Amino acid sequence: MSAYFTLRQRVMTRRFWGDALPSILAMLVSGAYYLIDGIFVGHYVGAAGLAGINLVYPVIMVLIGLAAMVAMGAATAISFQQGARNLKQARQSLVNALWLVAGLGVAAPLLLHHWHMEILLALGIEQGTATWQQASDYLAWIGGGTLLLASNLAVPYLLRNDGRPRLAMILVSSGAILNIALNYVMVGRLGLGLVGTAQATLISEGIVSLLGLGYFFSSHARLRLSWRDLVPEWVAMPGLLFSGLPSLITQFNLGLLLLLHNSQLMVYGSIKDLAGFTVAGYTEAVFIVILQGLAFGIQPLVSQAAGAKRHRDLKFLMEMGLKVTLIYGMVVWLLIQLLPQPVAMLYTGTQDGELIAAAVSSLTLNLAAIPLEGIIMFGIVLLQSMARTRQALIISTAKTALLLPLIFWLPLWWGRDGVLMAQPITVLLLSLPLCGLLWREWRKLTPATEQMQLQSSLG
Repeated sequence: MSAYFTLRQRVMTRRFWGDALPSILAMLVSGAYYLIDGIFVGHYVGAAGLAGINLVYPVIMVLIGLAAMVAMGAATAISFQQGARNLKQARQSLVNALWLVAGLGVAAPLLLHHWHMEILLALGIEQGTATWQQASDYLAWIGGGTLLLASNLAVPYLLRNDGRPRLAMILVSSGAILNIALNYVMVGRLGLGLVGTAQATLISEGIVSLLGLGYFFSSHARLRLSWRDLVPEWVAMPGLLFSGLPSLITQFNLGLLLLLHNSQLMVYGSIKDLAGFTVAGYTEAVFIVILQGLAFGIQPLVSQAAGAKRHRDLKFLMEMGLKVTLIYGMVVWLLIQLLPQPVAMLYTGTQDGELIAAAVSSLTLNLAAIPLEGIIMFGIVLLQSMARTRQALIISTAKTALLLPLIFWLPLWWGRDGVLMAQPITVLLLSLPLCGLLWREWRKLTPATEQMQLQSSLG
């Protein structure tokens, strides 16, 4: 028995890294879309461009959250059905996801166009300024291209759950390389500002979406589609969306966090502080996308193990994922705390000393609890993958409930630094209940593991 389970653990370790590494690389490159935007905007447009993109980004994050809700809900449903050997229903979940992405791609641009002016005013942007113009241009283009944004986000999820993590990595990497080239031409050479960087992003995302979704109509797809298959099952869509709801809540929380930080920094700081906070946001985004790569990479394994009730495999995946997350978080924390100025100058250049100082403050204070933030993000995705949707929702909404009072109270005592410290304090307060919840789920698997040993060895 012990020899069998030792061999099984080795197999799961290979599968863990075999799925996780291509996904991490794909998500890292995917995150490079926005990292590249920040670098080009910071160097060629300046503080007004960085502030503009940062001020409208809460709206973009809601769009990303809606797309992630569809993608994660579909991914979980597809993997569960594959684990239960129900390929017909897995294919139907894929079709439902395509219809939901299309609906989002039509509805969001219409709503954003109708309330464009009101949204900019609600974000607190002063009308007639350079920041207003930059923010307006960026929102108009990215919002108008919601279909491409949503499709680009869904493609890696769907490909990984069709057993093609390397294809997902290749497509996303190719899109990022194209994005670099287009940003160089449109922002660096033609001087198109945020319009250019938005257009470069949408062109790259469109090509990736076309190739990725086209794969499912080819003979290489396991869940191969034909035009006759594209019949939606409306009754199943609410359940799919509910499974992905924590992803929307997480993105909504991040968007709300960004919005509140922006508004408070405009009260307690300056435009340079706002631009400096953008640097911390980009750095955090790179950290998060790598963890998302890990979590989303092993999501099919977790969901299939849960669907097939392979509790020993599920327990092993939980343990290994959390260990890797914590180690990675500590490495990034040390890098930020020991070398904040070189990290800041990656975005700001070396000319503006005031902007560099503001960026260093944001990096060291706002990202002070980044290892625990990684645990929270990974834990939420892990709970979703195990179909523990309600628990994931509780953790996601608790973050907002804790943040709201802190971001208004702390600046009363510490001014700008209080704004920057609200997030790490929120993360510290939330970490203990999340770890308790994960521990309870882990303990539930222990007796089931012993009961399933004989059945697993025979299967």
